[in-house]
Amino acid sequence: MVRYCLNIFAIAALLMLNSCSKERSLVKGSAALQISPAIGEITKSLVDDTNISAKEIGIQITNHLGTQLYDGNGLYTNLRLVKPAASWIIDNGSGVAREVTLKGDNAKIYAYYPFTANPANFVGTGKDAVLMVNIPREHKRDSIPDYLWCAQDKTPPSGGSAINSGNALVHLKMNHALTLVAFVFYKSGYENIGNISRMEMKSTSGSNIFRVNKEGINDLRISLSNGEFVGGSMVSSLTLTNINSNITLFSDPGTTPSTLFPQRNFHMLLVPTQILNREDIEFAFTIDGQEFTTKLGGTGVLNLTPGNACILNVKLSPKSLNITGVAEWNLVSYEVSSGYDDLWYGLQPVRIGDLYWAPVNVGYDPVNNPYGLMFQWHRKYGQTFGTTNIVNGPVDLALGNDVANSTKFYKNEVSPFNWSTSIQSSWNMSEQYNPCPSGWRIPTFSEFNSLRSSGSTWVNAGEGGMNNVAGRWYGGYHGTNRDGSVFLPAAGLIGSQGTSNYRTTTPNGQYTTVDVSGNDIYRLRFTETINEISTINRAAGLSVRCVKPI
Repeated sequence: MVRYCLNIFAIAALLMLNSCSKERSLVKGSAALQISPAIGEITKSLVDDTNISAKEIGIQITNHLGTQLYDGNGLYTNLRLVKPAASWIIDNGSGVAREVTLKGDNAKIYAYYPFTANPANFVGTGKDAVLMVNIPREHKRDSIPDYLWCAQDKTPPSGGSAINSGNALVHLKMNHALTLVAFVFYKSGYENIGNISRMEMKSTSGSNIFRVNKEGINDLRISLSNGEFVGGSMVSSLTLTNINSNITLFSDPGTTPSTLFPQRNFHMLLVPTQILNREDIEFAFTIDGQEFTTKLGGTGVLNLTPGNACILNVKLSPKSLNITGVAEWNLVSYEVSSGYDDLWYGLQPVRIGDLYWAPVNVGYDPVNNPYGLMFQWHRKYGQTFGTTNIVNGPVDLALGNDVANSTKFYKNEVSPFNWSTSIQSSWNMSEQYNPCPSGWRIPTFSEFNSLRSSGSTWVNAGEGGMNNVAGRWYGGYHGTNRDGSVFLPAAGLIGSQGTSNYRTTTPNGQYTTVDVSGNDIYRLRFTETINEISTINRAAGLSVRCVKPI
C-alpha cells in the first residue's frame, strides 16, 4: 500500500512537472530581443507602413501568459521602441538604451501607440494592461491620434515560433483601435470659397451611440489584450472644430476609396460603434459662416469597425448640402512599423512589369553583408559566404528548416547532390520554408527570364553598383541613371561540397528560383559576359531576391 501511494505521488509529481513545463522552450542560453517590423499593405490610413518609422511605440515584455513581467524584470514595464537611424532600438523613454534579454522561457509583447512615459496613462501588466486615451466629445481637427495596440506571442504576425532566446527576432503587428470617417466635398453651382470650419455628427433620435471621455475624471481606455474600449461616457453627438478646409472640387469624385482618400477635406477618428439605422445620423456643417445640414441616408445598420474607413461624398449647392455617396473601405486589419524602410534599410522596392522586386538580397546588411546570405534550395534560413559550419547531408527537410540548424550548411558530394533526403517538385512558399518577408516570395523561372528580357548592364566593383560591389543592373534605365532598375550583386555561391567561390575572383551572380529541372533547380546566372537561366544541384547555396506581384 505504501509503495502504491509512492507510485501515485511520483506520477502526480511528474504530471505537474510536465504541465508546468508545457509552455517552456527547450532552447537554452540567452539572446537580445530584436523587434523588426513585418510587411503589411501600404494603406490610406493615418499611421501605416509609410510613416510609423517616425513614431514612438510603447512596449511591455511579459511571460507567455501575460500575467507578470518577463523574468520578473521591472525594467520591462513600459519601454519605448524608436527608430532614430537605420534600425529600431529599445530604450527607457528618455534615450537610455535598454536591452531585453530573452531566455528559454517564452515571452509575450504588448505594444501601443502613441508612446507615453506618464505612468498614469499606461497601467497594468500584460493581459490587464490598458492605455488611457483622450477622445473628447468636442475636439479640434487632427487632435486625436490613430491609436494602435498589439498583443503578440509569436515571432511573425501570425503562426511562427514562440518568442524566446532561440527566436529573438520579432515582426511586430500593430492593430488599429479606432474607426475613421472622412469627408470629400465638391461644389455644384456654389460660387463662394466654401471654407468648412465646423462639423457636428449626431443621432436625431438622441440615442447615445458614441463613446467619449468621461466628464470630470476621464477613465476611457483601450485594453492591449484585444483593443476594446472600456470606460468613458456614451453621448448622442460629436463635434469637430477648427477644420479650416476649402472646397476645391467641382464634380462628383466617384466612390473609389483609394481615389477619394487623398482628396478628403478632413477626417475624424471615433471609437468603433454600431449604428442600427443609418437614417438616424445627421451632419451639420458650418461653411462660409452658414450652417448646412444633411442626413446620412440609406437604410440598415452601419458598422464603424476598428481599422475601417467610411468616406462620404458631400455635394454643396447654393442652398443645400447632400451626401451623394458612401464608400466603406475596410483597411487591412493591421499596420506595422514602417515596412520597407526597416526591412531594407530605407531602400524601396522596384517595379518592373507586373512585379515588385526587393531592392536587396535576403540577409542584406549594408555594413556587414552587402551581398546577403546564401540559401540551399527549399531552406528558410541562409548561411554566410565563407561559412565553416559545414556538416554532412542529406538530412530531413524539417531538420534543415529548423531554426536551431539555421547556421549549418549541409554538404552532399554524391548524386543527386541534394542536401535533403526528399526531392520536392517546387519550393513551398509557406511561412515554414519561405525566406522572404510576409507577402513576398522567391521568383519563378519565367519571372527571372522576364527580368533578363528587360535589359541589363554589368558593372565591376567600384563602378556604380550598390555598395560598390560587382553585379548587374536590370530593367529601367539600367545603362544610364538606373531609374526603375534593380541591382543584383555578383555574390558568388557555396558549392555542394561547402566551398564558397566566385565572389572576388571571376565574380558570378547565382540566384535561385522556385522551379526544378529533374534533380536540379533553375537559377539565374550572370557574369560580365554571361546572362542566362541554367540549372545547378540542390545542395548549392545561392542568393535569394524576393518579389511581390502588383
